[in-house]
Amino acid sequence: DFSEDNRPVLDFTANMVKQTGGKMYLLHALEPCMMDAAGSMAADDMLGGFATVPSFEDEPENTVLAMADKRAKHLAEQISQEYDIPIYGKAEEADDIVSCVHDFCARHKIDILVIGNRHHSLLTSIFLGNTAEKLVRAAKIPVTVVPCGPKAR
Repeated sequence: DFSEDNRPVLDFTANMVKQTGGKMYLLHALEPCMMDAAGSMAADDMLGGFATVPSFEDEPENTVLAMADKRAKHLAEQISQEYDIPIYGKAEEADDIVSCVHDFCARHKIDILVIGNRHHSLLTSIFLGNTAEKLVRAAKIPVTVVPCGPKAR
């Protein structure tokens, strides 16, 4: 999600890319429920057209997905300049985050996936699952998991 908690993941990856001479991709996978909750869903699509909430249909650059994409591209540009490496930033809608990430890796012929792990509580992991673990289990390429969040050092 490109929050400050994830900076260790970005720095680790940028250093690895700089040392190997590769390129880096930043992906922010957004679940539709998150975009809908933020108000990016067209009013006609909500509750069979019975809702009267504001729609961003006429302003596509203001949707949550568009704003996340701008942020991904901006962050990619910042890190690219900081580390002097090529970086591509993108936000995509993801019905299933794991499939979205792995499909993105396949489309862009990515060799290694670097992800952050936030160290959720055991209870949270049991009930909601752990995205990092799911990404590792479904991976067809090597995965590096980097600790992030307030507990990361």
